Parts: sequence; C-alpha cells; structure tokens
Amino acid sequence: MIFAKVQRTDNGYFLDPRAYVDHLPTIRDLLPPGASSFATDPSHFDFSSVRCVKDLRFLGISLADSGGQLSLEIRFAPNRFKHDAGLSIHYSDVTGISIEAPPASRPVDVWPETRRLGDVQLDEILPHDSGCSHEIVMTGGSITVVSADLIAKWDDETDGDSAAQGAANSDSEA
Repeated sequence: MIFAKVQRTDNGYFLDPRAYVDHLPTIRDLLPPGASSFATDPSHFDFSSVRCVKDLRFLGISLADSGGQLSLEIRFAPNRFKHDAGLSIHYSDVTGISIEAPPASRPVDVWPETRRLGDVQLDEILPHDSGCSHEIVMTGGSITVVSADLIAKWDDETDGDSAAQGAANSDSEA
C-alpha cells in the first residue's frame, strides 16, 4: 500500500490509515463513483464501527467472463465480535488481479478457524488508468484488483457460518 500502514509487530499488527484518509479528499473525484463512495464512507476506517473493513474474514472469490468483460466478486464474512453483516465487493470490467500469500504454514498465533489469507487489516483504493485499484491487506496475504469500478454491499447473507455449512453439505453429498 502507498499511504495506509500495516506492519506486523511482536504483539500483532500496527495499523495506521491516517495518511490515506488524509489523501482521500485529493483523489475522491478521480475515483469511479462506487469506489469513491466505499472509500470515503466515514465508517470505513472507524475501527469501532460495524461497517469498518478491519477484521472481516475472507470467504472467497468468484470470477466471471461474460459479454467481453471480466467481473469479480470477493466475499467477506463478519467477525462475530464486531460486525453485524458481511461484505461483498463486486468489481466490473476487471483488468488485473493479484493474490499474494506466503507458503502455507499455520503460525502459532492464528485462531483455528482463520483461513489462509486471514482477516482484513486495511485496504486502499486508488485511481488507475482502468478506473481504480483496490488493495486489501490481510493477516496472511493480500489481494489487489484493478477494475473500471466496484460496488461494495454490506449483506446479512454474507455469513461465514452459512457458507461453511453450504460447503459441508456439498462435501457430504459427493
């Protein structure tokens, strides 16, 4: 990330979105409408808000190729101690995606139910020639998407327990 700071420490993570939040007014009009709305929402970086992205749990990614365009959806489950809903982010006209994760290993300080990419720490949306770039840094890696725009939707149906139950049902039917 260029502005927001995410640094691993001996006791967890040091997070500081202030430089990015301070920079947002200068780029707000350069971002596509959906990206601007999501990035500038007052709750986005308010760590005490139920609509803050910090601590959301990664669920999955879906990629579609239709009508000559790629679209992507990333789903996050709520952290049961903080959020009242999960988050789905739909990216239109995707031109780039990158996922970075170190080799698989289970660190001692990770909850058993934590997925490999981990939980969201911070994100940063910046203007891009294609529309916007969205980098999401998690405890176990990062995802960056370049797209024409994005639409973020807080959704009670984006729930890790029901998603896990659906996967378990699919496995038992096979």
